[in-house]
Amino acid sequence: MIELEHVVKNFHADKKDSAIHAVNDVSLTINNGEIFGIIGFSGAGKSTLVRCINLLERPDSGNVRIDGVEMTSLKPKELYKARTKIGMIFQQFNLMPSRTVLQNVAYPLKDMTREQIRERVRELLALVDIPDKENAYPSELSGGQKQRVAIARALANDPTILLCDEATSALDPQTTGAILQLLKDLNRKLGLTIVVITHEMEVVKNICRKAAVMDAGKIIETGDVFEIFSSPKHPVTRNFVRTTSNLSKIETLIRDDSPLVRLKPGEVMARLVYVYADVSEPLISYASRAFDLEINIILADVEIVSGAMVGGTVVIFNGERERINRAIQYYRDKNIRVEVIQDAGA
Repeated sequence: MIELEHVVKNFHADKKDSAIHAVNDVSLTINNGEIFGIIGFSGAGKSTLVRCINLLERPDSGNVRIDGVEMTSLKPKELYKARTKIGMIFQQFNLMPSRTVLQNVAYPLKDMTREQIRERVRELLALVDIPDKENAYPSELSGGQKQRVAIARALANDPTILLCDEATSALDPQTTGAILQLLKDLNRKLGLTIVVITHEMEVVKNICRKAAVMDAGKIIETGDVFEIFSSPKHPVTRNFVRTTSNLSKIETLIRDDSPLVRLKPGEVMARLVYVYADVSEPLISYASRAFDLEINIILADVEIVSGAMVGGTVVIFNGERERINRAIQYYRDKNIRVEVIQDAGA
């Protein structure tokens, strides 16, 4: 278990009085075996926070405990030993270009014979699905293969925790998906606790069960990923969620005065967001028949988040006002959020 209690980390500019509060009174608990996401825009403090976990950045105050051990109280040799159980991978892979894949992965291995090292490296390369690359150099590898080498190296000492600092940001979407699937497989096979630092909501949606949102050095929201996506509470979180949703395109269509969104007198445009709803129900067709309305779907976006369905539609209601109001109430009774975007009858 990773426990952070009131962690503070400041950086000082040239002037003594000027301090940057990179991490500002953060408390967080990450349970063993979890894949936990920490998300935030650039400069939010998330990378500094993850480096406080293994004390690559030593907090100015607060406590960092891993499995009950207070990391900040460890002596240098004890800290070095503790760090061997915390693997870390980065956006830019950090591979040594003059060494082969085998030599890169073998770098952290100590107190082993040459044959033991070779055997261990081959096990790791098989685990990350590049068993044929041991004699290749980093320049001969694709971005995804380089990250697999970095993951293998991070696993060399059988860590219980894997810290991933923007580990997919330099990869294309297809390769990102493959690396995220690999991390999920490693979590399942090895029981790893994985902490994912990212500015990409898509990454959190695809791999994490729980997440924390950071802004200006603080944790502003935390919880199950499905809850964060379906019912974001903080404005920053809502902005993040909108960046990943097809429904956000409606603002662009309105701004550009697209013919798709020009309302006729009496029409209402609304965003319907499914929250814990059974989206397999024929909600649009039922409401159209039940309330004798024309319901035109402008945009739709339904996806799987943490094994559950979340999403919504942007629609235009056309019909009598009283029937439109009844349809909107019907959706709200179904625990669907209804946001009226434009009302041509108001």
